[in-house]
Amino acid sequence: HAWLMGLRGVPYAEAAEQLCALPGIGPKVAACVCLFSLDKHEAIPVDTHVWQIATRYYLPKLRNKALTKKVHGDVQAAFEERFGPFAGWAHNVLFIS
Repeated sequence: HAWLMGLRGVPYAEAAEQLCALPGIGPKVAACVCLFSLDKHEAIPVDTHVWQIATRYYLPKLRNKALTKKVHGDVQAAFEERFGPFAGWAHNVLFIS
């Protein structure tokens, strides 16, 4: 419990990296935990729907690529550049619209 709560005090990238070190946790789940539980407002959980939004409107050059850890980072960076420090919440609005 203390370890997990301690992730609130580190930058998003470090928190996500530490979460991904746990068995069964990948970039999407790590981003969900960071956004919804660790106050990392910039975190972008990239699933199929977010991937479609990203490749249609923001990163069409990625359209035929696989969603690797690097590409997840590219989507993260694009959303942060477009929506700023609360990109994770902008992602949430785009996801439900």
